[in-house]
Amino acid sequence: MSKTNKYLFIITIITIFSICLVFYILSTLNSSDKQLDRLENALTTTKNLIEEQKRYTLSLSILLSKDKELINSFINKNRKQSFDIVNTKIKTLKAFQNSNFEVQIHNKDLSTYLRNWDFSIKDIKLASFREGLVKVKNSKKPLVSIELGKRLNIKAISPIIKNEEFIGSIETIVDFKYISQYLENKGFKLFILLDKKYLNIATDLKQNEKLKDYLLVNKANISDLKDLNLEDMKDYGYMSNSKYSFVYFSYYDLNNNPLGYILTAIENEEQVNLNNSFEYNIINKNQKVQIK
Repeated sequence: MSKTNKYLFIITIITIFSICLVFYILSTLNSSDKQLDRLENALTTTKNLIEEQKRYTLSLSILLSKDKELINSFINKNRKQSFDIVNTKIKTLKAFQNSNFEVQIHNKDLSTYLRNWDFSIKDIKLASFREGLVKVKNSKKPLVSIELGKRLNIKAISPIIKNEEFIGSIETIVDFKYISQYLENKGFKLFILLDKKYLNIATDLKQNEKLKDYLLVNKANISDLKDLNLEDMKDYGYMSNSKYSFVYFSYYDLNNNPLGYILTAIENEEQVNLNNSFEYNIINKNQKVQIK
C-alpha cells in the first residue's frame, strides 16, 4: 500500500470513528431529553394528584364540620351517636365515590374526641405534635396539608364553630394508596420517603422499611431505590439507577421544616444516567419564608 493510500485509509478510519462518536453523543442526548420529558410529565402528574387529593380531603372535612346531626351529637358529647353518624357517612361515600378516608374529631383542648376506626380511643393530647390542629384553632379556618402525626398522610382540618367560638375540629385523613395506584396505571412508581429523625412522632411507621436516613411511607419495593445517592438530594432533581429513572421533590411541614422526599419513577430502558439536583429560590418576605 502506497504512503498516500495509507494516509487516506487512516483519515477514513478517523472520519468514520468521529461520525460514529458524534452519532453516539447525539443519540445519548436525545435519549436523555426523552427521558427528562417523561420525568417532567411524571412530576406534573404526581403534583397534580396530590393537590387533587388535598382538595378532596378538604371538601370532606368542611362538609362534615357543617353537618348538623354530627355537630349536635358532638356538642352533646354523645360519642356513640357521633361514631355511628361518621361511619354511616363514610360507608355512603365509599359506595358512591369509591373513596377511602378516615375521620378524627377533636375537643376544644385539641384532645381526641373520636376516631372512626377505634371507638375506645379518646382524650389523647395532640397539641404538642400536631401543629395543624393548633393553627386551625388559632385561625378558625380550614387547613389541608401533608402532615406528620403517628402516620404521614394528607390531613384536612376544619374548625367546629358555635356562636363564633371554636369548640373543636373535624379532621379527614387520606393515605397515598389512591395516588400510588393511579400512577402505577400510568406506568409510574411512587416512593414517599420520611426522614428517620421524625420516628419519635411517626411511631406507627417504626416497622416500615428503611434506607439510609429515610423510611418508606407507602407500599412500594424499597429495593428499587438501591444505588441511589439519597444523601446528595436537594430540593428537587433527577436520579437514575440501572432499573429506573427518578424525579423527586422535597415536602415540608407547616413551618417549612423539610420532612422528606416524594419520588416518581419510570423504567430506565435505555440506561440513561441522570444525577441533577437543584434548590428552590427562597425569598424572605414579611418575615415569612416563601418557597417558589
